[in-house]
Amino acid sequence: MPVLPQQINIVIACGGQWPQGYTLTNDDGTPMDLSTAVFELVIRPTVTDVTEPALVSVTSAASSNQGYITITGNVVLVVLSPTATALLGAGARPYALWLDPGLSDATPIVVGTCFSDLVAAA
Repeated sequence: MPVLPQQINIVIACGGQWPQGYTLTNDDGTPMDLSTAVFELVIRPTVTDVTEPALVSVTSAASSNQGYITITGNVVLVVLSPTATALLGAGARPYALWLDPGLSDATPIVVGTCFSDLVAAA
């Protein structure tokens, strides 16, 4: 696996569903074993915010009204619901995709800026 965390900025349309897949591999290019892994994607108002719950948070441990994370082989699929993306409003906020959040070896896999755009009314 490349040096972690990977820096990837994302763009989300407020009030829409947002799916994003991440394919994880070992340093030698083989698929990473995610059979016991738990993931969490968190979007916060600022880089220093530690409020719980976060502005947006979805996990592979359980789905919620904010969305869900599924793991198939070495692919992690994050889906944010319209309920979650509507909370963002227009702006830029930090986000992170965590491997094994809450454990002593929790690892940020991907970090970056989440740019959210308002969508015209239908």
